[in-house]
Amino acid sequence: MSTLPHSGHDYPHLLGRWKEVCHTSGLRCETICEIGELPVVKVENAAAAAGDPGGLYVSAGVHGDECAPVWALLDWVASAPLILREKPVVLFPCLNPAGLIENTRHDGLGIDLNRSFADTSHPVIAAWQQTVAGRRFEASVHLHEDYDATGIYLYELTRTKSRGDQLLFACEPHLTRDPASIIDGSDFESGLFVRTTGIEQIVEEQLGGGYPEAILLFLKHAEVSYTFETPSEADLPRRIATHRAFLEAVAEGLVGPFQRGLGSLRV
Repeated sequence: MSTLPHSGHDYPHLLGRWKEVCHTSGLRCETICEIGELPVVKVENAAAAAGDPGGLYVSAGVHGDECAPVWALLDWVASAPLILREKPVVLFPCLNPAGLIENTRHDGLGIDLNRSFADTSHPVIAAWQQTVAGRRFEASVHLHEDYDATGIYLYELTRTKSRGDQLLFACEPHLTRDPASIIDGSDFESGLFVRTTGIEQIVEEQLGGGYPEAILLFLKHAEVSYTFETPSEADLPRRIATHRAFLEAVAEGLVGPFQRGLGSLRV
């Protein structure tokens, strides 16, 4: 893949492709709210729609100037990964469609959604909170990009043994790790930041009290939460391939090699 056959910020095309994929695979696509005339959608498989516990949560497009994640998520789901047969899966293909169209970090109201996930006065956040209420996931994945990065890196919030180094290793055929020891005020080692406690302290001391999606998911809904970043100045197809590799590695860890091919299709 050398280039996309369309703009990376073409939300109508993205939404149309998701509807095609859902139609052919049996996935459920639901509009959770509309901002202006732009629908914000949730996609889930039958197990998630039935309320089965566990499984995987993935979101992309929280920041509109980070376009590789939205196409990587679509590309991965279109490949019919095994996890769709084995586990509940809930996906948010693009939480900030106005930002994606305008190629801006903030939404159409000038708000950074990724500091606002506790603010139910925002229509997207209110609809999102209603959607995830009562759910518990084995893992949540939050796909992002960083203009200042020189390589990939990962924030891992976990209550179990870290898998971060393994996940980053799976992505290195596409992009190398960011060598920085400090990124956005946090200490990294070989592209990895792992935290098991003191999460609220991060919110207060580094984020001004604003809750990112990944932190709120970890505190209330997920056993482990991954925020994966690619350098947004790298080649777009390579960034898309890297995000897909990350998703494949996370899903592999949840399904496990012993379960491959044993499940019936529930998409």
